[in-house]
Amino acid sequence: MNWLYSILVGTCFFIGGQLFLRKTFENKDSIDYFNTTLLFSSAIGILSLFVLGFQMYIGNVSIDSRIWNPILAGIMFFIGFFFWIATISSKESLGMIRVAMAGFETVLLFLLSYLFFSDVITYQQMIGSVIVLLGIAITAII
Repeated sequence: MNWLYSILVGTCFFIGGQLFLRKTFENKDSIDYFNTTLLFSSAIGILSLFVLGFQMYIGNVSIDSRIWNPILAGIMFFIGFFFWIATISSKESLGMIRVAMAGFETVLLFLLSYLFFSDVITYQQMIGSVIVLLGIAITAII
């Protein structure tokens, strides 16, 4: 699948999910962000187990030593979800939350991918990252 198509479709679903999460916190009788995180993660887990079971049934997946990186990634994402949902519950602007997350994520991923995977970082990428951070600073001030 073309990676740009994947980004477009994934982004649309992430946006829908963020809108539903924000709607969770719109009234004073809403559930707290901790329980929201548990429900959110449970939905992902249930769907994932269903798809994993199907993939194992048709022979596309087997359980072996390669499972640890995805499991550790899932644990890290769960912790990230907790803080992300806590931020959404603050009722700060969804756009601002996403801009800040995307900007910091971009810069950190460039740095960490360079350190861990020897990815090449071009001057254009460095300049772009600085512009992103400046954009976040300008957005946060205004």
